[in-house]
Amino acid sequence: MKLGHTSLSIFTALLFTLVTLLSASAQAQTETYRARLSPMPTTPQTVTTITGEGEVILTLQGNSLSVKGNFKGMNSVATMAHLHNGPPAQPGPVVHPLEVTLLPAGEITAELELSDAQVTALRKNELYIQIHSQTNPAGELRGWIFARK
Repeated sequence: MKLGHTSLSIFTALLFTLVTLLSASAQAQTETYRARLSPMPTTPQTVTTITGEGEVILTLQGNSLSVKGNFKGMNSVATMAHLHNGPPAQPGPVVHPLEVTLLPAGEITAELELSDAQVTALRKNELYIQIHSQTNPAGELRGWIFARK
């Protein structure tokens, strides 16, 4: 079948429209979240030894979660960081490890694939980030993840 110039122009316009709509749809599916990291004592004895702050920006596209942030002012070096599942103000289990700079200040990053249940927990504000430190192995900084507005 031979397409004429007009038919080819219509086909090209329709193809361009379809690609534009698909691109807009993919961008609309990106969700951005934020966690503000702050001292979170796990026992009465650690109230005076926990210091620091930080911020993490998380981007969800489908089930892929990109985690990028920083922290500073911790009382000792960071030893590890995790994504936990637990509603606000309630501790919960680790669901993913995160990369963290092993210093009192640095970066926290990860590229994660979440389960459907974890995506639901994220949207319901039931995930948080926690950084553990040398002097506070149970956790020094913690921040629940909320939709960024």
